[in-house]
This record gives sequence, C-alpha cells and structure tokens, in this order.
Amino acid sequence: MIDRRFSPVLLSVLLALLGLLSACGSSRVGTVPRGTPDTGNGTPAILSTATSVVVPSAAAGTMGKTYAFIRKDQLWVALNGATAVQMTNFNYEQAPNVFWQRPLWSPGDRYLALVMNASPAGLGGGGCPGPDFGASGSLYVMDVATKQFTAVTFPAIQKNVPVSGAPQNSSWEYVFWEDSMHLLAWYNGVAGNVGNTVGLYRYDVAAGKLSLVLPLRTLGVTTLTDPQKGMPLMLSMRYSKGQLFYQVVVHPFEQKSQLVIYRHSIAQSTAQSSKVFDMGSEAWCNDSGSAYMRPGWDVSPDGALLVAQHILTGDANAGKSAVQVHRLDDGSEAPLFAQMSPDLLAHDLALSWGPDSQTVVATENHPLLQKGPSVASLADPTAMQQYSLALSGQVIWRSDSSAFALQQVDMTDTTGISTVYVFLVGDTHGYTLLTNAHEFAWG
Repeated sequence: MIDRRFSPVLLSVLLALLGLLSACGSSRVGTVPRGTPDTGNGTPAILSTATSVVVPSAAAGTMGKTYAFIRKDQLWVALNGATAVQMTNFNYEQAPNVFWQRPLWSPGDRYLALVMNASPAGLGGGGCPGPDFGASGSLYVMDVATKQFTAVTFPAIQKNVPVSGAPQNSSWEYVFWEDSMHLLAWYNGVAGNVGNTVGLYRYDVAAGKLSLVLPLRTLGVTTLTDPQKGMPLMLSMRYSKGQLFYQVVVHPFEQKSQLVIYRHSIAQSTAQSSKVFDMGSEAWCNDSGSAYMRPGWDVSPDGALLVAQHILTGDANAGKSAVQVHRLDDGSEAPLFAQMSPDLLAHDLALSWGPDSQTVVATENHPLLQKGPSVASLADPTAMQQYSLALSGQVIWRSDSSAFALQQVDMTDTTGISTVYVFLVGDTHGYTLLTNAHEFAWG
C-alpha cells in the first residue's frame, strides 16, 4: 500500500530513524508508515528485495475478466473482459504522499469500496508502535454500472462526487461488505479529538444512509489513533458471517503484555465480546524489546475457523511461534505450517484464508528474510508448499481459490514502478501478472 513516489522521502526518514530510534520514545506512539519493515520493537529495518531474476508472465486468462488496481496513484477498473479504464483523476499537488488500501468488491461486483489517503509533504515521526500514514483515509464507493462515486463522509453522505481535484480527507480504516448492499466501515475519528464518533458504521448503498452499529466503548479498548494509558489497544480487525473479530494487546508497553483475539456479534451489538484465542504474551513495545508487533491471524470466509500465530517466546531476536487452526464452534485446535523454518516463525507473519475456507497462505509481514510465500491446506495439514519468488505482505485470492497475488514490496525502490505477481496453487513458481501497478483486486 505504498505509493512509490513517496519512497525517497520515506527512505530518508527511515534511515534517520535507524540511527535515532533504537528504543521506544517516551510517548510510545509514533508514525511509522504502512509497509515499513519492523525489527519487532518499533525500529524500522531497511532491507532490499530487489532481484535480477526474470519472471515469466502469467498465462492468458489468469488476470480474469473483472479486476481493479492502482496505477500512478489513480484507480483503474476492468469489467467483464474489457480493457482496464482509469476511473479517477485526483490532483496531489498539495498532498503528494499518497496511500491506497486495496479496493474491495461487493458480492456480485456491482460496487467497489475504496479507502485512500493523501497527505502533505514533511511526514516524519517514529516511536513504538507505529500507526501508519495509510491506515486511515477517505472512503469512496463506486457504482461500477454508472461509474458514479459516493463519498462516505462523517456524518453525511455526498453522492455523485467528482473524483478529480483534491481528494476527500477522512478517517475510515477497515471496510467489509456485509452483503451486496451494505458496507461495514470502521471510523477512527479525528486524531487528538476523536470524541464519541469512533466505531463501526453501516452504509446502506441503496438508501444512502450511514448508521452507527458498534461504538468503540462497547469493545472496551482504545485505538492507536487515540491510545489511553492502561487501556487495551486494538491492533487489527476482521469480519466474517455477522461476527466482528479484533486483535488486542492487553497491558501494552509492559513486560507481560498479552495478545488476544475477541469476537463480537454485529446483530447483538450491546452484548459483551468473547475471547476466542490467546496468541501468547511478550514485552510488547517495551524497552526490553519484543519479537512481534502484530502477529498474523485471519478468519475463514465461512466464519468457522481462525488461523493465528501462537507466541511461544516473544523475546527480541529470539522469537518462537507456531501457527494454529482454531475451530470457533468447539475450540479445538490443530497445527499448520509445522514445516516452516524457525526464522520465519520468529517474526510477524501475514496469514490469509482462501475463499474455499480450506487453504491458507503464509507470508512474511515485512521483507526481513526475503523468503517466498507458503501454502497449506486442511486437506493435508502436515504438508506445506513453498514458493520460490521472495515476496511478502498480505495476499489477495481469486474467488475460485485457484491463485493468489502479491505485489512487490521494496522500501529502497525509487523507480516508481511496482509489479503484481500471481501464484497458482500447485505450481511452485510465481509469475508476473501486472506491471506498474499495486493494490490489485480480483472481482
């Protein structure tokens, strides 16, 4: 989710941080950007993933007929086999640091939800943890049939907005399609003055209405946008089958911090959350150092299974973890990726369920070791397929579970060119899918 035009500025900031931020600052909360490699204690690590290997292009038809991506900071969309067309024409002269989240297709591909952020020059900061610049942004919903955009602003909705000139500025972070006509979106409020607006909202596409579903206070946590001393911190969020899942660090910044995953029913918003998985403990963002910042996890699309890292040892430079599959109905567990090398398990992983709710991809969350993705299936949990192309980050799956895509993540790249690669299940090689593009999303 890194805009390549921002790389020179980002690189200089991070190089300075390497020399100045060997430990967490007194405020404990910094501004390390999204995608920054992290050594585990909030200190960025600049590692090149550049390679001279020539990667063959994917076979015809692998791209699919409907997809979206970002190119030169603008949204491009292809529908029903047609050539991709540029849909936005934003002007970033006053806000050159641009961050896009991956576009999110609604069921049936009628709508496309977009979160993006454009910030002025001069970004900096540091500390531990690092809420990133691209975490929150403006929320747009595109009707792909009419090519019209709606800006979901708080507390009002702006229909048929132009997607030229300066983009909107807001604080939406996580978005999930509840069904084909309703979008769930998490609003962080305004940093420094969040008030009571933070929470999960439902946007009714047909009615054009926004309503609060789950206020932050119901969850009993705080966010990285507005941390409160002594309060649990919410680190990440997922949604599946009417249930909101969220990752929390309890007793942050202390020697015995605990990482826990909770769930909360959307239909019973006033009910209490329930704990579904204990990820382990470590000195999270403590001066003594920790191996994990956001250990990987994901919930299966059918809402039945959780896959997560279980921290065995969280000491800095000596992290040990295992990947577990947790059944949400009876709490039973089984190991996955048992063959994975200990050096990969010693850091944060990104774990992603396939649409079949049977297959999981594990990648490095950041390009620390520069090893490729691995795939495991519940059909044979003892087996693991390792891919040769060294790429990291969260994957995007094809809807038929036949392939997944990863984009190039290289913090030292200043060329402004990024590439999306595709991996076919059962094939050990990665292939070039789309050049000069990022945040690719199949419909």
